[in-house]
Amino acid sequence: MIVFYLNILVVILVLILELKVFPKLGIKGKRKNIIRFIIVILITGINVYNIIENRYKEEKITQKNIELEQKYYDLNQEAQKTRLMGRGLTDSQIENLGENPLLKLDYNEGQEHERTGNFKEAIQSYEKILKFRPSSDVNKVSAYVLVGKCYFDLYELEKAMQNFQKALELVKKLKDEKDKSNGKMITFHNIGSVYKELALWKDAQKYLEYSLEESVKLDDDLQKANTLLNISNIYFQLNKPKMAIEKLFQSIQTLQESLKVYNPEDFPINYAMTQNNLGIAYRALADVEDKAENCNKAIQAYQESLKVYNPEDFPMNYAITQNNLGAAYGTLAGVEDKVGNCEKAIQAYQESLKVYTPEDFPMDYAMTQNNLGAAYGTLAEVEDKVGNCNKAIQAFQEALKVRTIDYFPIQYAATQNNLGAAYGILAEVEDKAENCEKAIQAYQDALKVRTLKDFPMDYAMTQNNLGIAYRALADVEDKAENCNKAIQVYQEALKVRTIDYFPIQYAATQNNLGIAYRALADVEDKAENCNKAIQVYQEALKVYNPEDFSMDYAMTQNNLGAAYGTLAGVEDKAGNCEKAIQAFQEALSVYNKEEFSEVYRIIEENIKNVNELLKKHILR
Repeated sequence: MIVFYLNILVVILVLILELKVFPKLGIKGKRKNIIRFIIVILITGINVYNIIENRYKEEKITQKNIELEQKYYDLNQEAQKTRLMGRGLTDSQIENLGENPLLKLDYNEGQEHERTGNFKEAIQSYEKILKFRPSSDVNKVSAYVLVGKCYFDLYELEKAMQNFQKALELVKKLKDEKDKSNGKMITFHNIGSVYKELALWKDAQKYLEYSLEESVKLDDDLQKANTLLNISNIYFQLNKPKMAIEKLFQSIQTLQESLKVYNPEDFPINYAMTQNNLGIAYRALADVEDKAENCNKAIQAYQESLKVYNPEDFPMNYAITQNNLGAAYGTLAGVEDKVGNCEKAIQAYQESLKVYTPEDFPMDYAMTQNNLGAAYGTLAEVEDKVGNCNKAIQAFQEALKVRTIDYFPIQYAATQNNLGAAYGILAEVEDKAENCEKAIQAYQDALKVRTLKDFPMDYAMTQNNLGIAYRALADVEDKAENCNKAIQVYQEALKVRTIDYFPIQYAATQNNLGIAYRALADVEDKAENCNKAIQVYQEALKVYNPEDFSMDYAMTQNNLGAAYGTLAGVEDKAGNCEKAIQAFQEALSVYNKEEFSEVYRIIEENIKNVNELLKKHILR
């Protein structure tokens, strides 16, 4: 400030000299220029002095700040110890917490809150790390990721993404290459997971692929396997099953390699985590091949995981693993010991619900109720149809209290699809028209979300189920109209379920389509619709061979025989009767009298009826 005023005084002096003194004294030419030069040097000297003085002051202030910062840090360390000792920790315990013990304590408190599912309290603990002055950028990256994961578990996806993005911004500033790579791996994976949850498949795939690159670079097998699992799921959603299966096998191989290192004695947590992920991979693989074998492998892996994840020490891990175990038993029930495996699935889900309450864990509660409903629905196929269907419907309705179309559209659609299936099974034994219409409504609600563009696989499955409901409704009202609706939606399903990519689902839908054409033939265009039915049954039999799919093969041959039998009533009686008998006999090669006495009797009766028709034709 003083220098500023000095400069002003010098300027005023120059003006006085120029206007008053020089003219009065008659100073001109060189003398005048010399005086001006001296004044310029004076002004420059004043300003140079000012710059030097300011720089000196700045250096002095900087040094003082450094000294104060170090003093603050040292005092902070002591303050941390004092506060921790006030909480009852010994010197030894404090030393074990690390270089910054309070920072470590906040992390441990957050982890404990997460372990018990108290995600909001965990967020508060992790945010202390962000406010903690000595926290390094690496600490802050970890804290942002942990906060983001808690918001993800609370299904507050926007807040989750905000924290992951903040973490990524800090990662870019890290100097250490290993820290930077590790930060990228974790942050990219979590950003990809948010996009995956939002069904933004391309964005999810991009970030997960980034994460995979870093996990390979860091040789982190657990993270690599987990990322491969997620990428596999995305490929399934993008209707690229071959790529999905390839990623699944890569994930399984990586997890098996990890188990050579992680044993339950020395690394119990990593062992349990790896076994759980291995179970998830085998369960996913069971949907596309070797269902029984892969389900049993998944069950074994989950049971190994539960040797570590007990409900007392790891309630959250226990609950999710029990839920996964239930899903594996539920899938296995589709191919063997339906009653026994459904009951095991129900027991596992009920164990999970001891932790997942609607008050504390609404999303997890809804997920488990949805899965429990699916298990009751499968059980209803073989025993106490009414009782188990009503239990399934009740469970699905519980799930839908949380899974609304506005907040959780993907989950809403899944539960509506399952609810439709339960009403469809119930329609077999009571109030057929009413329950079929409820099933149709549930499937249509699911299709508000499951579009061909965004969810091709789920779209195809729901369209196939909708076709089954229309076909069942056709038995009691508007036969032609409802059969045509069934045919239309089966054809929609076949836009996705092709023989090259989804052969098993292709065959199932073709068989269903044949049933619809066969039913339509009862009321219109008998010959044309029977021929269409025969054609699609033959398509199904391109997949259903007696070696790999004996039951499906027999069922489809029986249906084919019925179509030929009906066609024989209107054209080529002798030829179609012979084809019908041949198809029925193929079915009996599987449906033997000892194991399938009732089905065997029905098919024998069908053969008898066709033979009588053939005899009448010959006698003519």
